[in-house]
Amino acid sequence: MISRRFSVFLTLVVALAGMQTAAADYVAYSVGENEKSPLPERVDNVDTKYLLNIEWGDYAGRKARLGVLEVDNNSSTSSYTVSTIMGNVDYSASTTGVPVNGIEAIVIDSLSQTGRFRLVERTELGDVLAEQDLASSGRIAKPSGAKTGNVLGAEYLVQLVVTDYESKTSGTDKGVGGILTRKVPLLGGIKAGSSTGRVGLNIRLIDAETSEITFTKQIEAVIKETNLAFGGAGLIGDVGLGGFMSQYSKTPVGQAVIAGVNQAVFELIKEVGAKPPEGSIVKADGAQIYTNLGDDAVAVGDRLQVLRKGEELIDPETGISLGGSTTSIGEIEVNQVQEKFSIARPVSLSGTPDRGDKVKGTKAAAPLEFARSWKKPK
Repeated sequence: MISRRFSVFLTLVVALAGMQTAAADYVAYSVGENEKSPLPERVDNVDTKYLLNIEWGDYAGRKARLGVLEVDNNSSTSSYTVSTIMGNVDYSASTTGVPVNGIEAIVIDSLSQTGRFRLVERTELGDVLAEQDLASSGRIAKPSGAKTGNVLGAEYLVQLVVTDYESKTSGTDKGVGGILTRKVPLLGGIKAGSSTGRVGLNIRLIDAETSEITFTKQIEAVIKETNLAFGGAGLIGDVGLGGFMSQYSKTPVGQAVIAGVNQAVFELIKEVGAKPPEGSIVKADGAQIYTNLGDDAVAVGDRLQVLRKGEELIDPETGISLGGSTTSIGEIEVNQVQEKFSIARPVSLSGTPDRGDKVKGTKAAAPLEFARSWKKPK
């Protein structure tokens, strides 16, 4: 009896340990010189300087497809574009104008570093389509030409609107530095004797299917510090913009933009949330059922519910789809996973899945984790 009780106790201990190991990481951390501190769910009252150096937590769940639209400048400050990797850039312009495509690079980099999104091209989509059209014209050798029909659709579109942009700086003490991104330690830094940078940013999340703005938030970011130090390792956009980003990140207004974008991305993560994987049946070949969920969405052993769509309901006044009923035809279990697809076996099916039937994970996604209280990192 004692041996049996001990066995049950040991099983519970192992199970609890497994639960703790599988627990989700915090969404994000503010990184100081000597430590990092997890961010609370509400960061509106967190000083902007603590949102400058952000480390995004580990994530292994479903990734929503996002398209990033061009940054819109509605402030009273004029816009300018950093045009080429090879051209000379007047870095002083970053204090007198809004570098719209530079800010767009910061948005894309921050979204990418979270590991929570699949980014699809939208601002340069015309160039992609032009390349495909050239390939289909017969002027390019067929094996090397870009194929049509494979451009991924976005679930959401993200747009950042600059509503305020101000900079005031005195002091020229500089060092080497860049922008801190995910899992990268502080490298170097810059100092400004006395500086102020202020930006207003409006982040918008748009449903790509209905064009409805599902979320919007106004963010005010102010960097006002004496002897402000900042370090990092550079943006993805640093290469494409000819080193402009590493210089821009040394200006007070550039730092305010980076902190504001980090907060905007943090808010987007909260809005999109953690959802179970969703996809579609590609084909059913006997006991092998193929889905379009790859290794970024499912793992071996995961169970998926198979859903068959019923009649679609169309609003007679607007012509917009109101959705329709779905019927579950059972469950399947993933037993093989590739980069872009997975293979599952039937568990309890009332019929053979059809191509296009939807699948949805039966296990609830891990909830987003935030600090219970805010502690400034040292």
